[in-house]
Amino acid sequence: MDTFTHEYAIYDSSDRIMVVCDADLDDIIPEYLEGKRTECLQLRDLVNKADCTEIRSIAHGMKGSGGCYGFPVISEIGTSMESAAKTANMHGVLEQVYILEAYLGCVEIRYE
Repeated sequence: MDTFTHEYAIYDSSDRIMVVCDADLDDIIPEYLEGKRTECLQLRDLVNKADCTEIRSIAHGMKGSGGCYGFPVISEIGTSMESAAKTANMHGVLEQVYILEAYLGCVEIRYE
């Protein structure tokens, strides 16, 4: 079983991370999270191409949007990914993609 470490958490497939979101966002949160899953696939391709400009753009969007939707971890991952892309550290970018994928696999939403 794969385990991924983030700044303050370790995620593996048996973890469940409960995130409480505003009930007014219940129609857009699933779409937002699916968008992050799609971006993970795009980012893997961009790493293979070493396209730092596009990686930085996607990561910057994560950095800004995560907290707005109630997912500060996504913002932190975006910040780390953007920093790695600024120095063309593709290993660092890919590590953040792995962490994001693991996080997305563990997160469960409760609306209040």
